[in-house]
Amino acid sequence: MVVVIGIQWVEVSTQGARLLREDMSTVTVLALDPEGYVLSASGASRMGYGHGEDIVHQHISRLYPANEAASGEPAHALAAAAADGTYAHSGWRVRADGSRFWADTVATATRDADGRLAGFCVVVRDLTGHWQHLERLRAVGEINQAILAGVSSEEVLTLIVQRVREAVDAGVARVMSLDWGDVLTVRAADGIAVPAPRSLPPYPESVLDYDVIRAGRAKVFSGTDPTSPEYRSWLRDVGLAAVLSTPLTVRGRTVGVLEVANRRGGRSFSPDDLQAVGLFTESAGLAVQQARSEEDLRRLACTADVGRASLRGTLDALATSAVVRTDGRSCAVYLLEPGPTLWLAGGHDRDAASAGGPSGLFQAVPGTLVREAIAAAAPVIRTESEGGAVAGLPLLCRGEAIGALCCSYPADRRPGDADIAFLQAIAEQTASTVENDRLWAAARETAALEERQRLSRELHDSVSQALYGIALGARTARELLDRDVAQAAEPIDYVRRLADTGLAEMRAVLNRLRPESLETDGLGATLARHVDALRAQYGIAAEAVLEAEPETTLEAKHALCRIAQEALHNVAKHARARHVLLQLLIGPGSVTLVIDDDGVGFDPRASFPGHLGLRSMRERAREVGGTLQVDSHPGEGSRIRATVPTTAAGPGASGESRAIADNRGRPR
Repeated sequence: MVVVIGIQWVEVSTQGARLLREDMSTVTVLALDPEGYVLSASGASRMGYGHGEDIVHQHISRLYPANEAASGEPAHALAAAAADGTYAHSGWRVRADGSRFWADTVATATRDADGRLAGFCVVVRDLTGHWQHLERLRAVGEINQAILAGVSSEEVLTLIVQRVREAVDAGVARVMSLDWGDVLTVRAADGIAVPAPRSLPPYPESVLDYDVIRAGRAKVFSGTDPTSPEYRSWLRDVGLAAVLSTPLTVRGRTVGVLEVANRRGGRSFSPDDLQAVGLFTESAGLAVQQARSEEDLRRLACTADVGRASLRGTLDALATSAVVRTDGRSCAVYLLEPGPTLWLAGGHDRDAASAGGPSGLFQAVPGTLVREAIAAAAPVIRTESEGGAVAGLPLLCRGEAIGALCCSYPADRRPGDADIAFLQAIAEQTASTVENDRLWAAARETAALEERQRLSRELHDSVSQALYGIALGARTARELLDRDVAQAAEPIDYVRRLADTGLAEMRAVLNRLRPESLETDGLGATLARHVDALRAQYGIAAEAVLEAEPETTLEAKHALCRIAQEALHNVAKHARARHVLLQLLIGPGSVTLVIDDDGVGFDPRASFPGHLGLRSMRERAREVGGTLQVDSHPGEGSRIRATVPTTAAGPGASGESRAIADNRGRPR
């Protein structure tokens, strides 16, 4: 191909001719002398060099980045063209304003009639748009790879807003999910963000995004748009020049919005920017949907605590989530009784007058689809005669089916792979909830049985023996009254002592059964009662040194109370101690319970089969973020020291209490 540049006829290489034919709007053609200086330029304005006068007489190295010009890359390109006739290469080039752009460059040597080098024809094609598109595709691929690798939705959304903002060179990008009550919740943001709360009410803060949601298509809002004065005012108020907002849809349903914006003074967005942001919407929609599903499961996992909510209520909530998130018509949970019997444990019907009422479909056919899913231990999907679909998923616990979850769909809806994946997650949570309920029930029954047995032993060892002694002493006194009244005084005194002992022991038992006294009386008063009961019941010289009521949680107080009960019980039953000192000390950020005795002591490292006292005390301290220290040696008494954190900075341990704890030592 031959082109005319200035007064020269130049034969352009085949590759250069192809570049010219493809898109002349991105091409600049330069004629150079043999030393590489520009003689004439066509299309120089595309690089910001006016009509060519600003580049004429400049060396070709003017178009190269400084580092490449300094390394001799332009001279190398011209030398290669002179040697081989043509030389093509790609790289960064520099516009007149110093900005860079990616370009293909083809240099072709021109020669005179005698074959001598007359100069060069250089064709520069601006490939910035093509390069940016490839970069955007690579970014989308990176995001999709993260999704496939199982990266959390939070991390995926953070990656999305970073790549979207880079793709259109925006000041800020953010992804919002459309949650219950038509509230937009910001899931991730990147850049110099406009101040905004995490949850945006419908109006007026996010009026643009709601317009986009209603329109169902992307829009660009500009502060210079004369057709929308209300938008101009809103953008001015929040300090923005332009906003590009696009809805995120999954299976035809809007789940959120992807938004980029530039601050005041920045540029508006072009159709190319709309196209670039559109590359990310599918991945962003899936990530938002995944984030909402994960949030639902976390919320349902909280409600699955059967100590706080009934099993039926939790299963109803799980079924509701299955219906809402998969566009189902109704969902029901069936459980197997011990044996082959199926019973309806919970459900939700979208069309029912009240939540929790299962559809007639499930009432009619639980024994077919449900049992098929249980037998297969895998999801089963069936199309019904009226055109609707039903999906059945087994509830598996340790490999054994304990029931099934069934979800029905309207005639125009069939569950896809994403729906089945979500239903499987719901089925797993349902099976876990049912198993937890059964374990809680078994644990409660076991705890009740153990408590009854403990009370039986304590009443037999203490109160019942005291009552037996009282009855025996009363009979003896009655017999002596008929013979010698003076001698009857001794058995009567004995009866009185036994009655006092029995009363103290009964109070001790009641104290152990009434931990709620902590809420009304406080930890100090409760510990004082336990020390009084130890003194009255066993005749041990017990003393309590208590500071002010500690500022800690009720759970921490309960743990300290139980630790004190267990420690004092061990002193009474095993230590053979004469003296016991209980201290409650308040330090900076902590509360410490110290119990000293002068008993026979023991080896804390030894194993005591059947006795779980020390282990239970350590577990109680650990559950509230505390520690337990046991210091004891055979023949030297024992010290139990439990420390738990406070909820607020306490007044600090007084000098007197520190002296008691550190210097007084074990009582003797």
